[in-house]
Amino acid sequence: MSGMKKRKVVPSEAGDQTRERILGAAEELFARNGFDGVSMRDIGAAAEVPYALVTYHFKSKLGVYQALFRRRQDLLTNQRAERLRALQLTGNRAADIRAIAAALVEPLIRIRDFPGGGDFARLIAREICEPRQSEHGIVAEFFDPVAHAALDIMRQVAPEVSYARICWAFHLATGALAINNANTGRLERLSGGEAQAADADAAITELTAFIASGWTGMLTAETPQSRPATRRTKHRSLHRDSAPRESSRRKA
Repeated sequence: MSGMKKRKVVPSEAGDQTRERILGAAEELFARNGFDGVSMRDIGAAAEVPYALVTYHFKSKLGVYQALFRRRQDLLTNQRAERLRALQLTGNRAADIRAIAAALVEPLIRIRDFPGGGDFARLIAREICEPRQSEHGIVAEFFDPVAHAALDIMRQVAPEVSYARICWAFHLATGALAINNANTGRLERLSGGEAQAADADAAITELTAFIASGWTGMLTAETPQSRPATRRTKHRSLHRDSAPRESSRRKA
């Protein structure tokens, strides 16, 4: 009986190891070259496994790509969602906004603490900024549910602010997170090495402060001055600006 059990377990373990080996190689390749810059044969070669094994485990390149995000789901999607669910709003708008920002920022940055986390962080940045992201289904499955949860809380914190403005605030914050996760080296170059994007503690502190400050500024009652000017308003403004010039010509 024990021999029979062993024969069942060993192939499964070998298959799991092969699958992880493929995913580890694919994560590094996709982070460096993007989805379109990697082929299934590239993945097989990097993982040092036959091409047929890559197709056996994942069927397609998109299957590999989606599996990368699925295996990190607990570290990213689930932890952020749990942090948001656990939030207790205090009625202090600035404090509540900061708490929402921290719930989104910290789990995302802490991914780097895990093996392969740096590559995965860069992969997230690529996917968030990918114009064809809807074809991959990654953002819709793993990021949008957290985004909607955060947006709902932000609406509770600032009920008088339009949903469009709240969405703008969230959208702009994702840009800050993406550029940091891309880890391009620009921060280090601009600061002469004094600031390091890979410093997780500093990244959490600065990103949380930046996003919370931006949201606090945006999530205020909207005034006519904060809304986009209409076409008619713009025309009147241009007409007023041009009037003195026409008058000066007549005087000349």
